Amino acid sequence: MSSWPQERKDAILDLVMKSRERFSSMKPLLRIGEKSKVAFVGDTHGAYNVTKYVFDKYWDYDAIVFLGDYVDREPYGLENLELILSRFLENQEKVVVLRGNHESPLTNDYYGFKAEVKEKLGEEAYPEFVNLFANMPYAAIVNNYLCVHGGIARNLKKVEQIEDLKKPDIIPEDEIAFEMLWNDPREELDGFVPNIRGEGTFFYGKDVTLEFLKENSLAGIIRGHEVADGMRWELDERVITVFSSRYHKMRAGILLQEQGKFNQVFLDETFLFNGDKI
Repeated sequence: MSSWPQERKDAILDLVMKSRERFSSMKPLLRIGEKSKVAFVGDTHGAYNVTKYVFDKYWDYDAIVFLGDYVDREPYGLENLELILSRFLENQEKVVVLRGNHESPLTNDYYGFKAEVKEKLGEEAYPEFVNLFANMPYAAIVNNYLCVHGGIARNLKKVEQIEDLKKPDIIPEDEIAFEMLWNDPREELDGFVPNIRGEGTFFYGKDVTLEFLKENSLAGIIRGHEVADGMRWELDERVITVFSSRYHKMRAGILLQEQGKFNQVFLDETFLFNGDKI
């Protein structure tokens, strides 16, 4: 990594400012409605080539939903975020950008993004990204699926509660918001059980998941957050985990929905590691 030219530094900070302003005007829950063709993208973690592939291949879709975790773990978090934000501002009706648990200083201060910003843009630029992330929406409802980074929370009973979450919230401090970014589903469990990820994080079982979906008349949950070989279906196939990164050395997955029918796309290591330069 090396420092970016001043012109490019100014350009990305302008992009961040404009995106933050747009995010700040958006509700924490986006109601996207019915779309004929949708691409769902899980954690990319700096996998710029995956993000570029998605935009090149599926730009004609009605919506492209990013489920969070754009930075950390790989050296191109800034470039990845730059591409996503530029397309978001180009067409905010098409590109849906949700917050992940790595869109927080709690995580990206440790896993590499803060150091990347310091190296490429200078230390003084990092707070701009903290404020950007703190304004991102937490969830979206698309084709009757709740799209969220981690999943449901212990005290989340109705989706309307998401609309009442406060933004900006840097960590976030709100218990429901925090759990939505951090919680994981578990097939073998009932209720909510403390998660190995740490304090304030939980596993959610099939019983509480199905109850939540029924109470809110939802078809299912589409989320990211957990390492998977591209994709995983669980809890009576009502919860779909999409993982679109490459750092875990498995396939990157992209979930497509066309006319209500799901299709899965997998990018293998031949694509993912075909050159390391942007």
